[in-house]
This record gives sequence, C-alpha cells and structure tokens, in this order.
Amino acid sequence: MRWSILVLQLLAAIASLVNIIGFRLDNLLRNGPIDLDRLTLAALAAVVLLTVEVLIICRRGAVLRPPRAAITVLLVALTAVSGFVPRQVDAYARAAEQEAREAERQQRYQAFTRELLEQTDEVEKRATQADAFDSDQAWAFLDALSSTTYWDDGAGPLSVQALELLRKALALKLIDVNGEVRGHRVKEPVARPLFLQFYKERIEPLRYSLTRQDWEIMRLLASADADLSLPDAAPLVADLAKTAVPGPPRFVTLK
Repeated sequence: MRWSILVLQLLAAIASLVNIIGFRLDNLLRNGPIDLDRLTLAALAAVVLLTVEVLIICRRGAVLRPPRAAITVLLVALTAVSGFVPRQVDAYARAAEQEAREAERQQRYQAFTRELLEQTDEVEKRATQADAFDSDQAWAFLDALSSTTYWDDGAGPLSVQALELLRKALALKLIDVNGEVRGHRVKEPVARPLFLQFYKERIEPLRYSLTRQDWEIMRLLASADADLSLPDAAPLVADLAKTAVPGPPRFVTLK
C-alpha cells in the first residue's frame, strides 16, 4: 500500500505542477486583480510541502496503519487539489472585480440619468419662462450632453436622448450659438462664439479620433444659424463637408 500511495502522490504532484505552471504561462502578460506570482508560488509550495509530508509518513513504517493511511490519502488528495486552486482563486477574484466594475458602471449610469433629467427639466422651465441660457450656462449644458458619449446602448440610450434635448433647446431659441464664451483651456482663454468655441476645444484637436456624440452636437450647433462666414469658421466649414467614418466604438474620423 505504501508504494501505491507514493505512486499516487507522485502522479498528483506532477499533475498539479503541470496545472500550476500552465496557469501562470496562460496569464503571463495579464495583470490580475490579485498577485498571480504569489498565488503561483503559494500553490507550488503547498504541493512540495504535501509531497514531503507524504514521503515522511511513508518512510516511518513499512505498513501504514488505517489512521495514518487515511491521513496520507487525504494529503494526496490535497496535493491534487492544489493544482486547481490558482485558477479557482483567480476566477473568483476576476468575478468579484467584474461585479464591482458593473456596480460602479450602474452608479455612473444612474448619475448621468439624473443629470439628464435635471437638464430636461431645466429646458422645460426655461421654455415656459422664455428664459434663454447665457453663454456660460449654454456651455455647461453642452458639456453635460457631451458627457453621455459612452451611454449609447440599450433602448432609448442617453446619448440619443441628449441630442434630442439639444435639438429641442435650439428649436426653442434657448441657446445662442453665436454668443461669445471664453475658452476653457489654460493656454487659450480666448472668447469665441459658442459654436466656434466648441469646435476649437472638442472637434479640431481630435478630428481624426473624436467621439460621435461631440460631432453630432457640433453639426446641430452649426445648423442652428451659426455664423459660418467668420474667417475663424473656415476649418469648421471644411470639416462639415467631410464624411464621418466610423472608427472604434463611439468614435469617428473625418475624411
């Protein structure tokens, strides 16, 4: 029986080592939610220590009594299980990380939803009172609508709702696209018409990889009686004549 257990221990140790090494090689370039190197070393140490313990027990007697034999068989089983521990621990950690990311995403989505509802109520109130946004308020409004860029999936995505709200605000004359607003970049605090400021900050520097949402906002602003005859608007006019080619998800390139 002793030799049988030794053979089983050897096979279990080899299988575990192969599994552990294979796991680490499969994830060689991946940064996991836990320290994969420590996890691998801990599993390797467990296999070695369990194997040594089995060898010690088997060496103490030619015949293994039932209690000792049961303990030895348990150690062999633990050796075999040790090879699967890194994958299982990593899988649980990744699942927990994914769950945390999804919870954070839901919180952000709810925050954006609340903000969009607040902006909708603001537009309704201003429409009733015939109270247009001033230039700074209009910029903050555009900034809020632009932030829905990454919410364009599902039924009635936030990005689409944001564009519809902008169309409504423009149709109700709540936004003067030609009203001047100061730049928001430290190196260029120049006052420009709202539509041109949006172009200079959100479109022109990123025309080869800009968000589809910002481009749609820009098109709506330009079509709302924007003074495209201004000399500084020439690059915008040229870009409006280009085709928006889809790139990575939610991005376009102007060609």
